[in-house]
Amino acid sequence: MRLFLLCSLVALSGTACLDADAQTAAGEPDISVVMTHAKGYPQFAVTAKMTTNADIARSWKVLTDYDRLAEFVPNLSHSQVTSREGNERVVIQNGFAQFLFLRQNIDLVLHVTEQAMDAIDIRLVSGNMREYQARWELQSLQAQQPGDEGRTRISYAGIIAPDFYVPTLFGATLMKRDLRNMLNAVKAEMEKRP
Repeated sequence: MRLFLLCSLVALSGTACLDADAQTAAGEPDISVVMTHAKGYPQFAVTAKMTTNADIARSWKVLTDYDRLAEFVPNLSHSQVTSREGNERVVIQNGFAQFLFLRQNIDLVLHVTEQAMDAIDIRLVSGNMREYQARWELQSLQAQQPGDEGRTRISYAGIIAPDFYVPTLFGATLMKRDLRNMLNAVKAEMEKRP
């Protein structure tokens, strides 16, 4: 099942975590997904951290390039800014989630608030989610050697509650898998862009 960024950019999984040093060395995101039924429906609390070999300006540029997200985020078929006012955006995103033979379209209208080079807050305006809120945070890391342009530590946290059937037995595992795929795609884009 795939949920995306803004990332709705975002995704479905269990909870195996790496410490920050192991995550950096392995290059894989450190992800935690916890499913609850606190409000009578499945709700996923998601946290993730990763380090990119891209400076904060390039990392920011990729995360806020909403109109191009569908070019590199798995299962996101359309992303478009429909309104801009100051540091606020309204973004429409369409994609899908898939589990075995079941495919679920996901259609979201998101309100995005940017704090330049620092954080992106996302909240659901409308769509087929009961709840969707997320926050991306960026932290510049020191260059490790001369000529190194620097790295960026990226943190993601969100609450995701689909308004469609999610298999409770596998929901957290699927969320984690798909979130890892999305984060790896975002990281790859950050590291290859000029």
